[in-house]
Amino acid sequence: MKKIIIASVFAMIWQAYAIFGVGGHIGVDNTSVDSETITAFSVNMAGVDYTYGLSREEIKNPLALGAQLYLDIPVVPIGFELGFEGAWATYSWKGDNVLTAPAGYTDFPLQFVGYDYPAEAYDEEFDFAKIGVDITAKWYIFSLPPVVKTVKFYVGGGTGFYFITPVVSPELIKSELEKKYADYPGMTPGTEIAFDVDEYIEKVTVMGFHFVTGAQIKFPMIPLSFNVDYKYVSTPENDYGDETNKFSVIKGSINFYL
Repeated sequence: MKKIIIASVFAMIWQAYAIFGVGGHIGVDNTSVDSETITAFSVNMAGVDYTYGLSREEIKNPLALGAQLYLDIPVVPIGFELGFEGAWATYSWKGDNVLTAPAGYTDFPLQFVGYDYPAEAYDEEFDFAKIGVDITAKWYIFSLPPVVKTVKFYVGGGTGFYFITPVVSPELIKSELEKKYADYPGMTPGTEIAFDVDEYIEKVTVMGFHFVTGAQIKFPMIPLSFNVDYKYVSTPENDYGDETNKFSVIKGSINFYL
């Protein structure tokens, strides 16, 4: 009987420090980009300042989905997490179909590759997407009740790689057109300017770091846990000044342990 009791207590303690786990989560990414309307901004093409205008819907709090692997160190209040996470949102934007020339010059038709040239203005939809793969070291700072440790509170941090699409903006249009055509030798009045927006909305890879805090509920002898996390991520700013490089995610997860 004594051995059974000891074995049961040991099993409960062992379960309190689960070793390997795998799970999935759902949450909200707090990325928020305001809507914007710019009636005219300058684009320098071969030494001449043309104007362009566009408007864009807001992007607000995309849905975040992901999965994670856990490795907790028995007895020691330290754990590691390898996570994968994606967030996305669809937004529309409208843009002129020409670069408007100053007096004495001819307008340049602006052909967006993959879209029919409209009679007046472009009206398109694009996806804002964010994908992250990161690793986190966690320190379980407080647990209760003693020994069984059903509820654990933790803090941690780590690093990872993040793929964040740029947002269609005046800065993006201006930067990429000027980069491609500012010194273009073949430009003549009326030349059709080709611009592949999708090419510039492709994912870009950056390395960043993050901090996390959260709580875990795991009942003894049951190989399941429920987590609530808050994660703050910081990555380098992209070339267009997008306000998407610093963000946080609030998520809930369910996990299976071995």
